[in-house]
Amino acid sequence: MRVTLNDRPLRQALTGVGHYVRELLLHIPAVAPDVRVEPFYFSHFSRRDWRAPSAAPAAGTVPAAGAKGRPAGRHPWWVRRLLQGAYAAAFRGLTRGCDLYHEPNHIPMFSRLPTITTVHDLSVLVHPEWHPADRVRWYEREFAEGVRRSKRFIAASEYTRREMIARLGISSDRIDVTYQAPRAAFRPATAEHQRSVLSRLTLKPGFLLYVGTLEPRKNLPGLLRAYAGLPTALRRRSPLVLAGGWGWGEAELQQRLSNAHIAADVRLTGYLADDDLAALYSACAALAWPTFYEGFGMPPLEAMACGAPVITSSATSLPEVVGSAGVLLDPADESAWREALRRAIEDHAWRADRRAAGLVRAAEFSWQRCAEETIAAYRRTLA
Repeated sequence: MRVTLNDRPLRQALTGVGHYVRELLLHIPAVAPDVRVEPFYFSHFSRRDWRAPSAAPAAGTVPAAGAKGRPAGRHPWWVRRLLQGAYAAAFRGLTRGCDLYHEPNHIPMFSRLPTITTVHDLSVLVHPEWHPADRVRWYEREFAEGVRRSKRFIAASEYTRREMIARLGISSDRIDVTYQAPRAAFRPATAEHQRSVLSRLTLKPGFLLYVGTLEPRKNLPGLLRAYAGLPTALRRRSPLVLAGGWGWGEAELQQRLSNAHIAADVRLTGYLADDDLAALYSACAALAWPTFYEGFGMPPLEAMACGAPVITSSATSLPEVVGSAGVLLDPADESAWREALRRAIEDHAWRADRRAAGLVRAAEFSWQRCAEETIAAYRRTLA
């Protein structure tokens, strides 16, 4: 079987979908030697080795947010539309002879190949206010047609599968759920590695941590309000570290960050490499992740794999990820979040118990199993 996988998400610093593509390319050959998965973009254009870890900006640098709610470096919509059209034309010409097309990022291009599409979440459709206008327009223009082009689907969670059935009218027997897993770098970091990374970032163990893109659906203003309600002595003891690049719609978050009441207690690191993130997870008092909506939610799983206590939202797919190992809270209940943050800072026994439970929970997820289930979905698409 020859499968073409649209690996365009690998072209930049990796976030969720890019990591998903890379891990499939790494693990499928080991579980299915008779299946040849050909990454399209890098195979034919860049020649860059997708196995190489993604480069991160220098530690401590935080990319600036762009104008008009657009992240710095993001092309205007009309430029992206031209580029997407050229890319799709090249794709159709260079994938002849393949048996199957796997689109890992929601909206497949037109192809005469049988198509299987991974849907991570439906947030653009369900909550367009949490996304930039050009992305919403793209979904309004292309998503429904992409659903019609797809013979089968992979959903990132059972929650996403249920939403696809309810909102898109897709038959349940056309959707497979494949859970992702922590990447190899995410394991408890050695004390030496923790010291090295924390020294470079001028941090001490015991801080509170958020990991992910800085954008509206992550509910960071709510986290900052809960954190600001802690006594000053606790904030000095445990600063809040925000590890991630700017997304869009940054105005409210920027306003909160400029508040002199907490400005000295909040640190922004920008995008970090996996090894650095593993050290932060291992050294933090807890991961605080109050997102409103997720199709899966990788940072809580990464955190548990590194032994970090996890406090996260009870919304959408997060209960599937953390199970009983994490603390699940209503993302809008700021008093509950404030109390949970206080306990994470002060209660050593609680932290030890959550660390142990998280390690057990994270071990239940496997990229090998994800690859095996993906191959099974490929075979069902062609059956």
